[in-house]
Amino acid sequence: MERWNPLMIYDVLLVGPPVSPRSLAEALAGAVRTEGADVDVADRDGDQSRRDWTAPVLCGYLRLRGDLSFVLYPAEEDLPSAYWLATSSGESVRARLYASDDEPPVYTIDAVESAVAQLPHIRVSDLPEIARKEGDR
Repeated sequence: MERWNPLMIYDVLLVGPPVSPRSLAEALAGAVRTEGADVDVADRDGDQSRRDWTAPVLCGYLRLRGDLSFVLYPAEEDLPSAYWLATSSGESVRARLYASDDEPPVYTIDAVESAVAQLPHIRVSDLPEIARKEGDR
């Protein structure tokens, strides 16, 4: 008998103005093609007793400061500096992200590999740490 393994995603970082948990649930429902009632979205540090732990899609989030507004599915591990950035138009580019030592940290998108229309203030630069990391594989 084959065992079902759920898909685990973590550290989905969002830029732009904060949105409501309901909007996040609707977006996730659309992404995984399920009804909104089957998606549970809640502040990771909020009241967990009101969550629908039977929902097939569970999403914790944290509000962030700086260039990022939220992290969905926050991981406990330290964040790497190089990320994939996906735009609302469907483009994907590599981006360098830094977190300050403040508590809570302030997140800054330092650079992107190619221009992103929604982030005109972010500089375009080569990201050599990505080439080094991918070369290690």
